[in-house]
Amino acid sequence: MASTAMCSTPSMILSLAIFCLLICTACYFIYDSMRKIREQGTSAYQELVSWLYEDEDGVATPESQKQQASPAIKWVAISIAMLGFFISFSLALLTTLSVAPCRQAILSTWLTFAAWASLFLSVVHVMLQRSPLRRFQSGLLCAIASFAISIQGLFLMFVSLPEPGNTLRQGERRILVLYALQGIAGLATCIACLLLPRRPSVEVDDHVVDRQYTISALGRWTLAWAIDVLSLARSKGSLEIDDLPLLDHQNRSKYLLPSIEVAAKQRPLWKALLIIHWPALLFQTFLAVLGAVLAFAPQLSMYGLLRLLERDVNESAFAKEATLLVLALMISIVLETWTNAWNWWISYALVGSPVRSEISALVFTKSTRRKDVKGTRKLKPLDGQEAGDPVSTDPEVRRGQTIHTPPNALQDELGEDADKTRQGIINLVSVDARRVSNFLRLHFIFINAAAEMAVSLTFLFNLLGWEPVTAGFAMFLLTLPLNIWMSKNFASSQDKLMSVRDRKLVVLTEALQGIRQIKFSAQEEPWQKKIEAVRGVELSTLWRTLYLDCGLIFCWIIGPVILSTVSLTVYALLHGELSASVAFTSLTVFSALEFSLGVVPEFTTNALEAWVSVKRVDEYLSAPETTKYRKHSEAIVFNDASITWPSDTVEPDPESRFVLRDINFRIPARELTVVSGPTGAGKSLLLASLIGEADLLGGTVTLPDAPSTKERNDQHANKSDWVIDSAISYVAQIPWIENATIKQNILFGLPFDRGRYNETIECCALKKDLDILPDGDSTDIGFNGINLSGGQRWRVSFARALYSRAGILVLDDIFSAVDTHVGRQLIEDALTGALGINRTRILVTHHVGLVLPRAAFVVVLANGTIQYCGSPEEYRKTEASKDILGSDDTHHKNDTPPKGVDITTFEDTDLMRIVSHKSNIVDDDPKSLGKIQPKKFVEAEGKEKGSIKRAVWIEYLRAGGGPPWWLSGMVLYLTYEALTLGRSWWITIWTRSYKEVESATVNVLKQASHQSSQAVFNRSQSSDLPFYLGTYLGLSVALCCFGASRYLFIYTRSLAASRVLFDKMTYTILRAPLRWLDTVPVGRILNRFTADFEAIDSRLGDELGYLIYCSIKLAGILIAGFFVSPWVILVAFVLLVICAYLMSVYLVGAREVKRLESIAKSPIFEQFGSTLAGIGTIRAFAKTEIYVDRMMEKIDAYSRCYWHLWLLNRWMSLWLDLSGAVFTTLVATIIIYADIDASLAGFALTFALQYSSAMTDITRFYANVELSMNAVERVIEWSKMPIEPQDSKIETPAAWPAEGRLEVDDLVVGYAPESPPVLKGLSFQIERNQRVGVVGRTGAGKSSLTLALFRFLEAREGSILIDGINIADISLQSLRSRLAIIPQDPVLFSGTVRSNLDPFSEHTEDQLEDALQRVHLARSGNTSAPPSRAEPANDGHADSVTDAEPLDTPISESGLNLSQGQRQLLCLARAIVRRPKILVLDEATSAVDMATDLLIQRSIREEFRDATLLVIAHRLSTIADFDRILVMEEGKGVEFGAPRELLLEKGDGKEKGVFRGMVEESGEREGLRDVILGRDKGKGRAD
Repeated sequence: MASTAMCSTPSMILSLAIFCLLICTACYFIYDSMRKIREQGTSAYQELVSWLYEDEDGVATPESQKQQASPAIKWVAISIAMLGFFISFSLALLTTLSVAPCRQAILSTWLTFAAWASLFLSVVHVMLQRSPLRRFQSGLLCAIASFAISIQGLFLMFVSLPEPGNTLRQGERRILVLYALQGIAGLATCIACLLLPRRPSVEVDDHVVDRQYTISALGRWTLAWAIDVLSLARSKGSLEIDDLPLLDHQNRSKYLLPSIEVAAKQRPLWKALLIIHWPALLFQTFLAVLGAVLAFAPQLSMYGLLRLLERDVNESAFAKEATLLVLALMISIVLETWTNAWNWWISYALVGSPVRSEISALVFTKSTRRKDVKGTRKLKPLDGQEAGDPVSTDPEVRRGQTIHTPPNALQDELGEDADKTRQGIINLVSVDARRVSNFLRLHFIFINAAAEMAVSLTFLFNLLGWEPVTAGFAMFLLTLPLNIWMSKNFASSQDKLMSVRDRKLVVLTEALQGIRQIKFSAQEEPWQKKIEAVRGVELSTLWRTLYLDCGLIFCWIIGPVILSTVSLTVYALLHGELSASVAFTSLTVFSALEFSLGVVPEFTTNALEAWVSVKRVDEYLSAPETTKYRKHSEAIVFNDASITWPSDTVEPDPESRFVLRDINFRIPARELTVVSGPTGAGKSLLLASLIGEADLLGGTVTLPDAPSTKERNDQHANKSDWVIDSAISYVAQIPWIENATIKQNILFGLPFDRGRYNETIECCALKKDLDILPDGDSTDIGFNGINLSGGQRWRVSFARALYSRAGILVLDDIFSAVDTHVGRQLIEDALTGALGINRTRILVTHHVGLVLPRAAFVVVLANGTIQYCGSPEEYRKTEASKDILGSDDTHHKNDTPPKGVDITTFEDTDLMRIVSHKSNIVDDDPKSLGKIQPKKFVEAEGKEKGSIKRAVWIEYLRAGGGPPWWLSGMVLYLTYEALTLGRSWWITIWTRSYKEVESATVNVLKQASHQSSQAVFNRSQSSDLPFYLGTYLGLSVALCCFGASRYLFIYTRSLAASRVLFDKMTYTILRAPLRWLDTVPVGRILNRFTADFEAIDSRLGDELGYLIYCSIKLAGILIAGFFVSPWVILVAFVLLVICAYLMSVYLVGAREVKRLESIAKSPIFEQFGSTLAGIGTIRAFAKTEIYVDRMMEKIDAYSRCYWHLWLLNRWMSLWLDLSGAVFTTLVATIIIYADIDASLAGFALTFALQYSSAMTDITRFYANVELSMNAVERVIEWSKMPIEPQDSKIETPAAWPAEGRLEVDDLVVGYAPESPPVLKGLSFQIERNQRVGVVGRTGAGKSSLTLALFRFLEAREGSILIDGINIADISLQSLRSRLAIIPQDPVLFSGTVRSNLDPFSEHTEDQLEDALQRVHLARSGNTSAPPSRAEPANDGHADSVTDAEPLDTPISESGLNLSQGQRQLLCLARAIVRRPKILVLDEATSAVDMATDLLIQRSIREEFRDATLLVIAHRLSTIADFDRILVMEEGKGVEFGAPRELLLEKGDGKEKGVFRGMVEESGEREGLRDVILGRDKGKGRAD
């Protein structure tokens, strides 16, 4: 009764408590208002007008500030609070004027009225708050108070309901209605207060910041801000990364990095992560325990409802109690859903994403400080050689020195070194960071499982008793040894899988980095076999891992089955019956235990994986960093210095490393210093010590301290203070070029000074190159300058150093790839010109004669120490100078070009040159803004739009075996679901056997099960316990077997599909056109080979299997629901429609964000690889901070995609689960009002709970499968790319080419079908064994001829005949395998000298050693001697060094432990091994010293006497004594003949011949004329 309820003590206490709460709230608001008034003072109005919200996330805009005011919500909240105030006044007045009021009732209602008055004033105060944060926080307090009032009203309404058989008087009915209205008003006020936004939308650089901390509290709790991205995706149809909001500051790398750096320096990484993220981890733990408790609330409600159905209760009492139980069921499911949803969201937003960003940023910043170790080791003393003899391990390469390492030990060492490669470092970010972050974000699952086990055991002990549960767990423990054994083996297999994947990645990286060499030598097939072999090992290891995973799944399935079977059996034996409430409730609990018991071993394996990964990252973070061994002084001085290449060992053995010892000299300031010496003498090491990239073993190295990046203030530099004397710039031996425009590469982050920039372009002889390049200095350059010639790369790199603000220029062999006259221009205009004068210039070069006249100081290195240091004049008097200057002076005497002759380069451009036009150096003139944007050499990565195409699904299913295999798999899944459904139905039959079956239910069941079921029912009346137990046990065992078998099937098919897709993509990539490979970054290709295939290998199979399982499970549940009531099917259909709609909305956005996430990984890998490749240059220029900032931007871009992808995922999951809660509530309501017994009700409720779960799971996994199919889509996209033609019109003769005759007839080729031709009717003929030089100015088409000869460019017109066979008629493999090329940029692969010379074991060891001897990398005979530089001997051979196993000398990644010169020599040896009939050389010895160059030229003449040589010459002296010269101009052959003929050619009457003009314009004209004319006069070939 209403009056009784009002007069009760609980009602009085509740009213008093709420009144006190509202009074406290009002007092807080009064205090807050007074404090605000004091803070604002008299300027409050001015702030109100001009103030814009700003915090660490960003700044609001006037528009967002205006929208945030939310006047509608404010007035709605005030109106509802006022309505509640009047309702409470009416209730108090009506209670006071009632017939028989009690004092407690009157006091309670007036206290409630006072509470409403206080609430109304508080709401008004909140809505008038100007500060959004204060308004938001105050609104939360009002919401709490409003909710308390609402609970009071609803509670009083419920307790005021009349008892069965009683009726309410009219006044009591009014009071009951007012209670209900008061509760509704309180709830509405609470919602209105929770809808207040926290702040205006904020922006950073016109990009909106994520609205997680902008939206209202209710919106945040329901993840409502995800709708912004979903709506944008639906309206635009496609998303870009810039469309996604920026992350809040707590998730940005710049914010995360400092704290993790400080924490990781003082303790291991895992401790640092725990310390930093303990609040989020602790909150996750709390939510996990709460979720575990709430997980069993629905089972309690279900148990109560079934017990209610089993009891005989009158109708009115039944309805009231059943309503309470249904409400409890709904509320418990909603609370459990919300708790789990927020726990998962926290796992991604506050743990997973930040941890991944932190580790990625940590590894990158460590890479910028870590020693740049090349993985080199010193040679062991040779037989007969003293241990003290110096043996060079200089990364410039040890000419004639080899390492003797036992083969087995060598493989171990190479395996260890693999982890130190660039790709091994990138793996720390791509693999290990992900594993660690995944473990930390999912740690709550383990806690949740433990808590669920504790709660479920408590529940089961109370439900079944201790005997059945103890017996069940005793049997379950018998499976633990098998479970533990499989877990250990699974963890071991995972470790091996990680190692195998690392090796696969190394092989793939090397293949992609060396793809030009692979294609030139037609080694696509062997390399594909090599890649597939590594892939095969990976798949076999993965298969073993998945096989063990199936075993774990079997244990996971059979554990709960054994537990439930034994427990129910013991319970039935002890009690003699099995009621429906006990059976179905316990089965639901056991079903929940499946996850808890199964997740422990799997989570343990994940923990072991994460532990291995975190130790790998920790080991890398603890590696030695570059030390500041350079001391400050005003001059550069070496004082008794002993320097060596960096080592990452703690205490490296000095005797095992190459060391430059006893270095003593002072480099003159503001002068040119020349460093020279034979190949492998340690010149690059000397320069490395100046830029801090070496280890100092003794003595001192002093130089001026360079200012920090902040102190330099580069952005405000001007002409008056441009050069900073102590700053350093560096040009590496391998020029480092970024993927940016030429202009950006030269500026290198400095402001644009037009005069200095133009002067730099002129001094570095780049003007003519820019005239030819498509977009001038705005031409986009690929990674490592792939679309520039060797000379262009060097000159762009030199221009960067010259333009810089550095007062100290450290230059490593900038003349190796340029012509003599270009070198002369670099010396006169750059090194000693206006931009070079008054700067300290330290130059390593083999072209000493070219620079010696301008040098102030000379340093010559040999045998690990200084051979000479001093003035150039004194140096010329030494014996050592004669060897170096003898040949060099011959090249450079009389090398001043005649007056009036333009210095013209003879270099050629490469594939990038398609059209030629006059270039305008790009300036910052606003007038140029309207120009056409230059074409990007590296195009942005494309992505598909819309849903995954049906063709992709068909391709994947076909790769997995086709329809027969997949249909057989469906049978497995159908059988498993049938067994699951049958086992639950059998429980229904079993529980019915203990009571009389009602006739109505029997009729329903008879219609459903027909005659076969009737026999079972007749048998069931006998309560034959062994029969029921035996059948139940048999069904359970079959269930376990089929459950594991379905996973085994799906893993088999997914791996089969993965193998087919991998092979197809590998085949396509290796045979893709060279231009495509040049324009696609290696990191982008690796992303598809790694991240995409990891998804296909590991995730897609699981997700596809779950999708099939959930689909069939859903069908089974619908069938079960049909036996209960048609209304259940109707409600299920409505839920199905709702879920389908939510999934369609989700997929539109999630599909696009997933594609963006796949694309966003590639820039991280590309930036990582580029930075590691140029780390020496970056550190020398003091640009480390800039590159760290760039990487942070790329990490944040990926985090935006990852973060929003999981935001959308959690949004979908939350709302699907809430929809499932509504469905379960409706099913429970149907059960109450339908005539259903307890057994059938238990069956229905069990499957209702499963239906909502299955519906959400099928939606989630369908979305996941479609998102994972994005990886298949990307792989198939590249698998179907156009490739080079592989067919052959004729069969190639086995001995072709036998003679090496080459005929080019009217050849026309172009780089693309729509581009103009680059060779225009070229014709010439070369006889067998002739040596032909190809010369021409830049853009003449020399490199295009080479590409056409190897059919990288197909002939549009004309033909190329080799020994009378048109090369267009034979296969590319036959053509390229019979020719050979030695490029200017040598390509080596990690391994040994043997594996580089003969990668596929096609030659004998004697042949390989002979080739090494002929290029002077090893010496013949068995005598031993101290290593020395190569010197000409009387017999024409150089001194050399031998070793017992010269072919086992290790070669590091890309051959970086060798110098440029020695890599060229090894490539020459590789060509000698192949013995081609036609050999193309592209300035193949440009990086070796002059003495060695003479020897190599002699070797080429001797070794290839029976071969046709085609030499692209950058120096005319290289080909002056050749048989024929081909002079090219604008794609045509303008002259072809003997050098003498061309030199004496007078042209067409007015002009001299082109070749003659080149000779006369050259700085070597006199020497060239002597060689050419002297040879023809009978002096003989200069052998």
